[in-house]
Amino acid sequence: MEQLTGRIFNIQKCSIRDGRGMRTTVFFKGCGLKCLWCANPEGISFKPEVSLNPNNCMGCGFCLKKCPSQAVYLDDAGQMNFDRTKCTGCGTCAALCPTEARKLFGEEYTVDKLFHRIYQDRFYFEHSGGGVTFSGGEALMQPEFLCAISRKCREYKINVAIETCGCGDYEKFAPCLDYIDFIYFDIKHMDSGMHRKITGQGNEKILKNLELINEHGIEICIRTPVVPGWNDSDENIRATAEYISSLSSVRRYELLAYHKLGVNKYKILGRQYPLDDVVEPAEEHMLHLVDVANEVLLKAGKKCFYNKDNSADE
Repeated sequence: MEQLTGRIFNIQKCSIRDGRGMRTTVFFKGCGLKCLWCANPEGISFKPEVSLNPNNCMGCGFCLKKCPSQAVYLDDAGQMNFDRTKCTGCGTCAALCPTEARKLFGEEYTVDKLFHRIYQDRFYFEHSGGGVTFSGGEALMQPEFLCAISRKCREYKINVAIETCGCGDYEKFAPCLDYIDFIYFDIKHMDSGMHRKITGQGNEKILKNLELINEHGIEICIRTPVVPGWNDSDENIRATAEYISSLSSVRRYELLAYHKLGVNKYKILGRQYPLDDVVEPAEEHMLHLVDVANEVLLKAGKKCFYNKDNSADE
């Protein structure tokens, strides 16, 4: 019988930003959105991908000799090149690379294999009140695997959180909710047309999923990545606050400042970063938007906040 597997592109230990306490964050590969500012572009496609950092390459030629699809080749000048259109994501080159100039993003995990990685950190969970956070990409796009690994964690009393953009089929991921303790849910923009422009999809299904999850009773923290010129208007933040003010399971609204920490990932994946001309928002602007949201939320017993150093939950 074939084992259930999930496709994971990173496992980050000792995270203090993805939920309460010290956490292990597991990044699921594949996402239904293509946000212009995505800090994890290696998680967008469900297919395995190989990155190339030429600064780390020492020219050993192992990848050239062993690539089964001949995606690595010598050009007329004798220089080594990488044809990504031929790459199948098998990972042979990454496994051979002595300097990690080539890395494979997208590894198959069984439930037991992934749980073993998570369970190694149980000491830190127990002493910090932490647990595991399933992120992405989008964990809800692999609902069967998410449900199985979340159930396994629940059996061993490991706290489970997810970070989601809400892009998924509710009927498929609803069983997962029985094993999830906390949810970070992104709202990128309240206007569906603008949401489509910045993510590739409208927001109707996402907001409907949020409303259905809200009825399940799991504690939810809404997040908005504040991207200057795209979703940082008073009107959008106020509209978001008004929308979530009536959601009973939402207690907090967090504003995340746009950053360019993932720009180099686009380069090593052979992609162009779409927002080169966008600068990070000033702290004064972030605090102003917090005040805008709280004009609405405080009346509803909720609160908007912003952590400048992104180091800990409120």
